[in-house]
Amino acid sequence: MPSVASFFSQSYAEAREKFLAAAEDAGAAIVDSIENPNKGPDGGRLFTDVARIGPGGARKKLLLVSSTHGIEGYCGSGAQVGWLRARHYYRDATPDTAVYLVHAINPYGFAYGRRVTEENVDLNRNFIDFSQPLPRNPDYEALAEHINPREWSPAALAAADEAIARHYGLPNADFLPRAIHGGQYVNDKGTYFGGFAPTRARQNFEAIVLKHLADATDLCMIDYHTGLGPLGHGDMIYGNAPQEGRARDWFDHVTPTLEDIEAAKKKAGGHVANAIPGQLSRRLLALLPSTRITAGGIEYGTHDVNSVLKSIRADNWLWCHGDPNSAQGREIRAFIREMFYPAIFEWKIMVLSRSNDVIRQALAGLSRA
Repeated sequence: MPSVASFFSQSYAEAREKFLAAAEDAGAAIVDSIENPNKGPDGGRLFTDVARIGPGGARKKLLLVSSTHGIEGYCGSGAQVGWLRARHYYRDATPDTAVYLVHAINPYGFAYGRRVTEENVDLNRNFIDFSQPLPRNPDYEALAEHINPREWSPAALAAADEAIARHYGLPNADFLPRAIHGGQYVNDKGTYFGGFAPTRARQNFEAIVLKHLADATDLCMIDYHTGLGPLGHGDMIYGNAPQEGRARDWFDHVTPTLEDIEAAKKKAGGHVANAIPGQLSRRLLALLPSTRITAGGIEYGTHDVNSVLKSIRADNWLWCHGDPNSAQGREIRAFIREMFYPAIFEWKIMVLSRSNDVIRQALAGLSRA
């Protein structure tokens, strides 16, 4: 068995090469390769690839999605490659089940080391109905100039954080409130921007779902994310019914717990991860109304939350106001990479081990469906 480190990559191009090779080695079929018209930073071509392992006519399906938040694709790709290389499908899946692996749904963000798409959109805030009034986030609108300052220096950042803390009546800036994380639809140059229209990545995801998953009777989705929680811990975030489906029966632990949800609703400035608008998992319910769906994601912890969210703000400033190729630009790019793809080897071991475990649990759940 190859080493765990060999499943993970140092660039999007390397990750794609490893994914395609692992799929071929495992006997999976590449059923789609959708090219993004943009080129990578190295001038290379960008693709969203879809592999299927298992029978094409299977009515029970597991969907594994990497790179919804671009740079987080390093984690999801490594988990997908490791699972394929170990040939766990043949150990864990029943003959009536197929696994679809969507590699790099946001290849632009993956290649450029950013969470967002080429439209500067947080893809996991983009799956809303744009024919309806856009969701409001009054907290963001009140604090936009402080959340996304035009100057990035210690003094400017300290002043911005002080203003955020003052708004919430806190002793220091707390970046968990909805102003930061809840998504916004007013500032296309800001963080957590949900878009003014469906992105190309969203359109590709919807096309993949309708083409390959529409005949499923039962579908489970695991969307790979990084950045929140204790280092290496893989938290299964499936939220409330109906989004959670059977997650609380299939997985060993699901966040938020029902108690967490009720507590967050009562807390001023609080939010629940599944309560934010425009999530990819929620869109599945509308696309496949006749399918029994269990959709959510796995969130791997990296570093402390304030540093992680600082890196998102820094990245936003850099690409909107700075020079990505300057010394400061290289420093910020290295900073966000570490926040979402830690260099420590043990983190990769924890990622792969947890991923293999939850895939096994999902396949066991589908077998009982």
